Amino acid sequence: MAPLPPLFYEAFDVDSRQTRYHDDYESDAKVPLMIDEKIDAEAQIPVDTTATPAQVHAWPRLGIWIRRIAIVAWICIFYSVLSDTEPQREPHHHHHHHDGSSSIAHWLRPFRSPCPHAQAVRGYRNSLEATQLLSSPAEVAATFGKDADKPANPEQRWKQWLAKLESDFLAVPSAVGARDALQRYTNVSHYAGTETDYNSALQILEEWGQLVGAPLTDNLKELVFDAGSAESQAYLTGAGDKTGVRAWTDTYSVYLNQPINSSLTLAKPDAEDAPYWTAKLAEDVLEKDPTSGRGVPLFHGYSASGAASGQIVFAGMGRKQDFADLAAKGIDVKGKIVLVDYGGNFRGLKVRAAQEAGAVAVIIYTDTIEDGEITEANGYAAYPDGPARNPSAVQRGSVQGLSFYPGDPGTPGKPSYRNATRIAPEEADSLPKIPSLPLSYSEAKVLFEALKGKGVRAQDVNDRLAGAIDGVEYWTGPSDDIVHLENFVDMKVRDIWNTYAVLPGHVKDEVVILGNHRDAWTFGAADPNSGTAAFHEAIKGLGKLYKAGWRPMRTIVFASWDAEEYGLVGSTEFGEDYAEWIRKHVVAYHNVDVSVSGSQILSNASPSLARLVQDAAARVDDPNAPAGSGKKVQVNAFNPLGSGSDYTVFLQHLGIASTDLGYKRAAKDPIYMYHSNFDSFYWMDTFGDPGFKRHEAAAKIIGLMALDSSMSIFAPLNIGDYADELQKYFGKVQKLALKKLDVQENAPWLRELQRSIHDFRRSAHRLEHHQRHLTHKLVHLAEKMARRHHPHGHGHGHGDGDHPHHGGEGEESQAHRLFKHPHHDHDEKLRRELWKLLGQIRAVNSKLQNVEKGFISPEGLEGRSWYKHLVTAPGRWLGYGATTFPGLTEAITLDNGDGLEKEAARLTKHIHAVARQVIS
Repeated sequence: MAPLPPLFYEAFDVDSRQTRYHDDYESDAKVPLMIDEKIDAEAQIPVDTTATPAQVHAWPRLGIWIRRIAIVAWICIFYSVLSDTEPQREPHHHHHHHDGSSSIAHWLRPFRSPCPHAQAVRGYRNSLEATQLLSSPAEVAATFGKDADKPANPEQRWKQWLAKLESDFLAVPSAVGARDALQRYTNVSHYAGTETDYNSALQILEEWGQLVGAPLTDNLKELVFDAGSAESQAYLTGAGDKTGVRAWTDTYSVYLNQPINSSLTLAKPDAEDAPYWTAKLAEDVLEKDPTSGRGVPLFHGYSASGAASGQIVFAGMGRKQDFADLAAKGIDVKGKIVLVDYGGNFRGLKVRAAQEAGAVAVIIYTDTIEDGEITEANGYAAYPDGPARNPSAVQRGSVQGLSFYPGDPGTPGKPSYRNATRIAPEEADSLPKIPSLPLSYSEAKVLFEALKGKGVRAQDVNDRLAGAIDGVEYWTGPSDDIVHLENFVDMKVRDIWNTYAVLPGHVKDEVVILGNHRDAWTFGAADPNSGTAAFHEAIKGLGKLYKAGWRPMRTIVFASWDAEEYGLVGSTEFGEDYAEWIRKHVVAYHNVDVSVSGSQILSNASPSLARLVQDAAARVDDPNAPAGSGKKVQVNAFNPLGSGSDYTVFLQHLGIASTDLGYKRAAKDPIYMYHSNFDSFYWMDTFGDPGFKRHEAAAKIIGLMALDSSMSIFAPLNIGDYADELQKYFGKVQKLALKKLDVQENAPWLRELQRSIHDFRRSAHRLEHHQRHLTHKLVHLAEKMARRHHPHGHGHGHGDGDHPHHGGEGEESQAHRLFKHPHHDHDEKLRRELWKLLGQIRAVNSKLQNVEKGFISPEGLEGRSWYKHLVTAPGRWLGYGATTFPGLTEAITLDNGDGLEKEAARLTKHIHAVARQVIS
């Protein structure tokens, strides 16, 4: 019978609080590990059993019978692990008998190890074998060839193997492939909940399934499941027989509105029944743009159905401040129809602010002030003849109160299954109560003419109320003339479809998700299908590697979200559906919405992932540089994530580190006509990205981010960078408090907050030191194992006839043999040393993942509890833009200091807790 682990003898000493120490930190900074922590029975290492930081509690005193039961349980666990990792050797035939240990191990063999920690350690080991770090010289010779220049040591061959993997991937994504994909995706409009949207889900299912080699049925509808069903859950989590590469589509049932009829007229006050102007409410059909005549009617997602009449008031960008400034000038908007432009804040908040100010309807148009130099007034031809905005272009979009909660308005915080209990639309706080319509700037000119000379000049209200349309004078009104607006929509529960593909990794319970939404207000050449085309090329490259035998260390999930345009609906329902699974397993979420709408690459990211994005981009040729120049993509600036795309539920609600990446419009680039009929393949092919080199670059960056996130031994989260960003956020909030509230610089809450950030920084640096130490130990151990099994040394290697392990299934490397067949006490020592080391790496990864989750407050932000992140959130009245330290910042800027010290204390407490768990 094999000796029991030391834990067996320690675990029942419950009358004392003896303390052991990790020996892997600096000797002068040991961290206590209480003996009553759960321990992996084979590796003798702490087991992380929670997805969020938690205090370790002492075992209660146990009665004698409970102790005996616990002893038996520990024996079972130990031999379950042993039977899983050390199968019985074949007995000598002339001594064939069963001793006690053989019988117990044989009896326990059907029971796999119940310890998820041990499963992950096995996955790490298998991945390191596959990537040549844990390979014998004989296997290296078989892999690289006897006469080839073989790497001198395990670390070098590990790096060489990974470099070859990267090179093989980068050879696949192409501009031609991206262009072909985008042309397929933009043939028809496909807004959420429609038949064309459903067809696009099946199209992605078929394409992704083929690219990754997933089994598909002749009838793809057989792979479309109801969300919440057993099939859906098994496909995502890998339960039952769904452990291999796979692809499927889930169906959620959510509130969506669709247009019935709309109109906009202008009449004299004494002749309202005889309007002198009726808006066209349609974009021009352009001969050069073949899809421009097949667009979608103008409407706002989630807009209120109804009609309204009244005078017009111009309210600039429709910010809360704009309405306050109008009131200060004596301009009353109660009972009026408000005209606002699309600049600044999210359109849903414009409608909400107008509603709170007493308006009865809202018209939102796009002003050329957003276009900078590239306007007809400056001599540029309008699309399709040139880069300037077509005057008839209209921006559609959602008017949901996104910064209060996203997703299906009827099921806040819960998944929208087909049979879900829903609140009525009129009871949903995120939905507007007054109707609205989008409008082109060419038709807005008529309304400005009716406002001319009425009220006060816009520039006298504030410095951004006025716009820049050529020939328009901006006055506030109210007008004498009467606007009549009709917006009749059909709001009901409709199906939407998320499509997924999974590449299983060696470690099944560490997952990287990459997501792009598929639905578009019209054709979506930039938003979102430039991202879909880039995804196609990235998945093509990763799928080719997978089919050739490569397996990622961590599992990779690709997601094609639906109904993002209405309010991040598909991704939010997924996040609310699988919240526990995501918190427990997802290491990082990488989002791509618009991959190309201009020439300037920008990324918003959690601070811990900024370096990952930067490093991936720096290995890709710059598409804006001359061919052959050798210049690489540089991402020099990162902004915090607010909202506006599908990372929102992952970061803001669940605490998963996230990124968002794409080429955006620079000042001199052609105008991207967002959410209009002219977001078309013709625009992209002619103006947006002729040659599709930026699509190719985006695909390669996305793919490298997937490789780096899934293959790094440590989770790709740099918490030292996070600590640096927290200090910057502190500086901003300190300045705000001093300026707006006349707070003293040495106020107690400021001192305590600063102290917590310093503690977090020290903890981060300490953990980074520990990571470097473990990496050094891993490489050193790999070298010892290689020497031990050198065919010409003193070890027990198997010689040159072995087959190399390429990352697929079924091959047995020298490290795997070492685990299964330790021939000597020294082999046993190496085996246990490796187990312990990989377990310590697993523990570090758990700490890294828990950092972002540590900033999640269960009660959420004031007045909008769905948003739970205390470090960054969409501004309460911004919608898209991020507000850092949102509870604290908005107590200063929006609430006149009310709740300031409470928010400071809450934030300080969370930062201190994160600092403690990092070194616990």
